[in-house]
Amino acid sequence: MHPCATSLSFAFSPQIAYILSITEPVARHVQAKEPKREFKVGDKIRVNLHHGKIEDAVVRAVIQDDDGTKLQVDVVGLDLTALIDTRQVVE
Repeated sequence: MHPCATSLSFAFSPQIAYILSITEPVARHVQAKEPKREFKVGDKIRVNLHHGKIEDAVVRAVIQDDDGTKLQVDVVGLDLTALIDTRQVVE
């Protein structure tokens, strides 16, 4: 027996096995993949910068790297340029 294991024992009846089998979830929830979106310089988008703050932005560069596609955007109305992941685009 593994040193971390406990030596608890109990009677495992067919009724307990049945109850355990009907209480297990039948299907696992799988997160849907977002459809691939193509971005190009000049696109006007809405982005989630942080903590749910949604801002209008304009794409200034599309960067492909090992982690996927990144966008360099200018945030409209703010003197701010940001490098964001495409998952931060809301519209």
